[in-house]
Amino acid sequence: MQLDGINNIARNNIKIYRKMRKMTQKELAEALDVTHSSVSAWEIGKNSIDLERLNEICQVLNITLSELLSEDLSTEVAEQNEENKQLVDYITKRPEVKKLLDVTIDSRSSDIMVAVKVLEALKRR
Repeated sequence: MQLDGINNIARNNIKIYRKMRKMTQKELAEALDVTHSSVSAWEIGKNSIDLERLNEICQVLNITLSELLSEDLSTEVAEQNEENKQLVDYITKRPEVKKLLDVTIDSRSSDIMVAVKVLEALKRR
């Protein structure tokens, strides 16, 4: 992929992920120690972004370079990716949740619903 192609994809995705984080261009600029007009110029395609800066943007937005350079990214896809990341992070931090998921893989739906009701009842006590 040519640098122009990378920048076209990145500029769109920077805007999507920045807005998902409820971050203004000014806030992103401050986090990157650049001017607001630099961020604006990236997002409209006026200026190109070097690879080092792309990596810094990824760190600030808490995404991977692969996510930032994902073609055909829409807000809906980005939000679903974010939700999936949060679920994986939660499962990773809570081994008991992973065990619960492992146990339910081969279970019938009706058995899982019984387990859910038991857990909900335990939660209320």
